[in-house]
Amino acid sequence: MQVVAEVCDVPVTEVTLNSAIGDFPAWDSMGQLAILQRMESEFDIMFEPEDMMEIEDVNDIVKAVEAKLEC
Repeated sequence: MQVVAEVCDVPVTEVTLNSAIGDFPAWDSMGQLAILQRMESEFDIMFEPEDMMEIEDVNDIVKAVEAKLEC
């Protein structure tokens, strides 16, 4: 949630697992890429384009990162 808050320039207290693309002005398609790139960098993982297309909210991000870390 911290990454989403930083990229979207909102307080972390405003970000929930249900926060989704479009909920914050900076979370548009470019914001989505920035969020996912930060997650890749911070967790040393790589998302496939198919993975990126399926991610719509913070909960999806958490699940995608957890799945990548389990591999």
